[in-house]
Amino acid sequence: MISNSEIGLGAIKVEPLLFRLVCENGMIAPDFSQKRYHIGRAAASTEQAYELFTDETLKADDEAFLLKIRDTVRAAVDLTKFTTIVERMRSAKEQKIEGNPVKAVEIASKTLGLSQKESGSVLNHLIQGGDLSAYGILNAITRTSQDLPDYDRATDLERVGSEVLALPASRWREIALAS
Repeated sequence: MISNSEIGLGAIKVEPLLFRLVCENGMIAPDFSQKRYHIGRAAASTEQAYELFTDETLKADDEAFLLKIRDTVRAAVDLTKFTTIVERMRSAKEQKIEGNPVKAVEIASKTLGLSQKESGSVLNHLIQGGDLSAYGILNAITRTSQDLPDYDRATDLERVGSEVLALPASRWREIALAS
């Protein structure tokens, strides 16, 4: 997933997005993201800068920036990173919810900053999916993102889902054993 700063911060971000065909959920893995700044363009946006730099210089700057994006994308789709993410997802399937699933979702939702409505949707998708594990919660969160009318919030939930993979063991135990 490639995004550009919309508020003039001069940054472009490349984040791995895993899209699972079985459930059609997307999960963004921000732990493996890359961010590049292109401040040169912001600084060069003044009239004085355009008078200072030749077309050749501006073209070279653009080419260098595109090469940085290419390298950043290449790093984001690295097989080693992909394998690491997939292994974390497989491990999450082994982390079972042993307590009350409703309470587990409540604690996970609070931990991950989900609204009450989103939490209810996560619980519904967890039950429908039938996978009472950390992966099941992750999947329920990313599935909930598909129900949201707000694109930005839906994208946030695709990132939040991956946070389940990074929960400290003590926090996961609290969720898994909730009663």
